[in-house]
Amino acid sequence: MSTTFFVAAMAIYMVAMVVIGIVLRGQATKSIADFGLAANRFGSTVIAAVSIGAWVGSAGLIGLCASSYTGGVVSWWSYASLYLVTLPWIYFFASRLKALKLFTIAEFYQMRFSGYDGAIQYPVGIGFSLKYCMMMGLQFNALAFLFTTFLGWSHLRGVLVSAVIILFYTAISGFLSVMVTNFIQSIFQTLCPFLALGFVLFSLGGWQPVAQYYQAAGQPEALSLFQGFGWVKELIYYCITMGLLVIVGNQDDLQRVASAKNVKSAKRGLYLGTFLVLPILAIPCYVGAAAKVLLGPGVEPNMVFYTLMMKAGPVVGLLLLYGVLSTIMSCASSTLFAGGMIISKDLIQHAMKSRGKQISDKDDIFLSRVGILLCTVFSIGLSLWFQGIMELMDVVMSICAAALVIPYLFAWFSKKMNTEGAITGMVAGGLAALVWTILGRPHGLDAIWIGLPCCLAGCLIGQRFGKAPTQAEIDATYYFQEKFRSLRRAEKAGS
Repeated sequence: MSTTFFVAAMAIYMVAMVVIGIVLRGQATKSIADFGLAANRFGSTVIAAVSIGAWVGSAGLIGLCASSYTGGVVSWWSYASLYLVTLPWIYFFASRLKALKLFTIAEFYQMRFSGYDGAIQYPVGIGFSLKYCMMMGLQFNALAFLFTTFLGWSHLRGVLVSAVIILFYTAISGFLSVMVTNFIQSIFQTLCPFLALGFVLFSLGGWQPVAQYYQAAGQPEALSLFQGFGWVKELIYYCITMGLLVIVGNQDDLQRVASAKNVKSAKRGLYLGTFLVLPILAIPCYVGAAAKVLLGPGVEPNMVFYTLMMKAGPVVGLLLLYGVLSTIMSCASSTLFAGGMIISKDLIQHAMKSRGKQISDKDDIFLSRVGILLCTVFSIGLSLWFQGIMELMDVVMSICAAALVIPYLFAWFSKKMNTEGAITGMVAGGLAALVWTILGRPHGLDAIWIGLPCCLAGCLIGQRFGKAPTQAEIDATYYFQEKFRSLRRAEKAGS
């Protein structure tokens, strides 16, 4: 593709996303429920499509293609395992979380552990803010890399232009804009990996040259998802490290649950999205493995997909370009909005409410936009100044899981755990995991296995020195109470 063609195609795409945001502005700013949750609007098909869009992202398309180019298709497990862990979250918690009408995950902790003016909302909010700012930094890097590859821009310029575009259409119309644009983008991004695989195989004359290449290299296992016991190791490792935090939930998944018409639509959409995203994620793995045969082994891994795109003709190249843009921007917009809402609700607004400040819907929408702007600024800084942002995000997720998972389960299932115990457990688990990480993870033991026991011990010790929870605190989130049991009947009725 020529530079002129690329610029024109990019401009049309970006303008379309911005126009959609402007058109939806009137509907999205009627109330904070409309702006922050697009509440009760969408059926299961839309929920599934936008979930796939957010879950694939640049790491699922560009990243898996790169890792499979170097290490074989078994790299699928490192990414797919995160979504296998989503299944128990959907089954056990999604319907109850929708009933609670939460804007953020930290609000759940504050409902159950409300002592000290709900101070627990701060550490939970900070932990999730860091996670989403780092995820956003990865998306900025991916989009900037696209600009750098085709336009020769500096990385800084690419990041800044990417940030301005995504910030504008996300902030102007809130989660409604995110849902609508992500649904449109899901069409391109779902077709993209299949189209890329078709292009590679067409160029090679079929799959046989790929199989012969790896057979001659003595690496036939590189084309198998089940390489000995390597896949088991990958699955277990990622499920119990980064995947464990998924039990608490993702902020953007929580928002998609809230945007569903009803509980039945929310769960059906998430289940459908999960079962569809798993095979979809396998396609970039085979693209990467086959690309090694077509391009040779000397391509920089992160450039593999872009190199294929440049080798394609105008029509296929355009479709691949729009697929890449859709993949990056759908994940980026949902991630940015989630991070912005956490900063606004859990940090800024919680501090204001603690001082007795009353916040109207108009103020809430304004502060949510401020949160989105701050998330953008922090993410730009991370994308520019932390070269190992992916490794840093892995560390943060392990520390957050060590600090947050056990108090979360106590909030659902314990009538005795109190605010003092939950906060003590968070501090103990988080600090233990941090120290273990700084020490270099001795004996190859992940920090989460040090943090979790310390968190449990901290919870139980801290509980003994605090006040018993009130009945209102217990009733707010207790898993087996009648208001939650009735949800099953509502699900069957489709309401």
